[in-house]
Amino acid sequence: MITISCKNGSIFTGINEDFLDAETKLQIAYYKAQGCVIETVESFRFNGECDCEHCEGLEHEFEDLIEQIIDEANS
Repeated sequence: MITISCKNGSIFTGINEDFLDAETKLQIAYYKAQGCVIETVESFRFNGECDCEHCEGLEHEFEDLIEQIIDEANS
């Protein structure tokens, strides 16, 4: 499993590494570019809500970004 967490370690996404497609790889890069921690782990537990400074500024609009890229590619 691949986990994505904020800088303080609060995990907010878990991804099965056996099913990585191009969109999932982009999502990992998207969060990594924002300073999130990407780790490969055997197991994990979600930490619940986090209100640290990093999370307050974190952008979670990945799906909107993908739609925007698709629209631009089709025009």
